[in-house]
Amino acid sequence: MIQGHGDDGYLFDQPVKMDFSSNVWYGGLQEGLKTHLSSRIAGIDHYPDAGAGKLQALLEKQAGLPAGSIMVTNGATEAIYLVAQAFTGATATVIAPTFAEYADACSLYRHQVLYMSWDKLTPDTTFSTDMVFLCNPNNPTGQTLDEHALQRLLQLNKHTVFIIDEAYIEFTLDAASMLPHLHRLPNVLVLRSLTKTCCIPGLRLGYIAGRKQLLDRVRAYKMPWSVNSLALEAGYYILDHLKQFTLDKESLLQDTFHLWESIRKMPEFKVTPTHTHFFLFETLTGTAASLKAWLMEKHGILIRDASNFYGLEQGHCRVACRSANDNKLLTTALRQWTLY
Repeated sequence: MIQGHGDDGYLFDQPVKMDFSSNVWYGGLQEGLKTHLSSRIAGIDHYPDAGAGKLQALLEKQAGLPAGSIMVTNGATEAIYLVAQAFTGATATVIAPTFAEYADACSLYRHQVLYMSWDKLTPDTTFSTDMVFLCNPNNPTGQTLDEHALQRLLQLNKHTVFIIDEAYIEFTLDAASMLPHLHRLPNVLVLRSLTKTCCIPGLRLGYIAGRKQLLDRVRAYKMPWSVNSLALEAGYYILDHLKQFTLDKESLLQDTFHLWESIRKMPEFKVTPTHTHFFLFETLTGTAASLKAWLMEKHGILIRDASNFYGLEQGHCRVACRSANDNKLLTTALRQWTLY
C-alpha cells in the first residue's frame, strides 16, 4: 500500500499545522542529532557500510545479544518484506486490525494469509499457520499483550514463527520487549524502529532481531547498501546519547488519556481504549474521509483515516497524542464538526 498511511500531508495544498496522523513522537528532531547529521552530510559522497555492520554490532552490544542476532534495515518495513520473502509460500496469520504491510508483504510472496481478530487473541490461542504477525503495542488500536500472556502464547506455539513488531514498545507501560528473551526463543523475530521516539521517520532506520540461525534465513535476501549513510550516522548518535531519546511515558500517557476522555465525552464519537499514545475513534456522523478533509480545510489539522485497516469501518479514525495545547485545539475542532 503506497498511499493510505498516516503523515500524508504532502497530498494537501495547504500546510499541516498539527499532525495527529503520525504515531511518531511529536517533539520534533532533537537539536543534537540535527547538528550531528549536518556535520556528516559530506559523507554521502561515499557508499555506506554495505551491511550496516558497525551499527549492527553496536545494537547487539546495547541489547546484550550475541553476534549475528541483529540485522539493520531500511525501517521496519524492509524487515517485514524480507521476512515474507524468506518464507515465500508459507501460511501466515495476521492479528488484525493492524499495519497493512504485513498482509501486503505476505501476498506479494504468495503466502496464504489468514486473519484473526485481536479481540479473540488469548494467551491460550494455538495457531496452525507457519507464521504469525503480531504488533505489540498494536497499530492502530493501541492494544497490548503483557509479558506473561505473550510468553504463554509463544510457549504453546513452538512450531510457529512469530514476527513481533515492537515499533511502539517505548510508548507503553503495559508490554515488555522480547529482546532480552531471544536466547530461549528460537521461533521469534522481533522488529524494532529507531525512528518513532527519535522523530526521524524520513531516514528509515530499524532492525530485526532473532536467533542467528533463524535470522540468517532472512539475511540471505538482504540487498547491500539498503541503509543510507545519514541513517547510519543517526543510529550511531542515538546509541551514544540514549538518555536524550528516553520518553516520559507517564506524562505522555496521562496526556493521551485526557485527549481520549475529551473525545469520549462527545456523543458523536465512539472511542476505543488504548495502552499507548495513539488510539482509534469512530465518527458516528459522516465518514473518516470527510472528517479528515474538513479538519485539514478548516483547521490545518491532519488525522489518520483508519477506514482502510482490515476489519475497520468507514468512520474509524486514528490520532496520536501531541502537546496539551494541540490536543485541546483538536477537541475544539471536533466539537465544531459535531455541529457541521
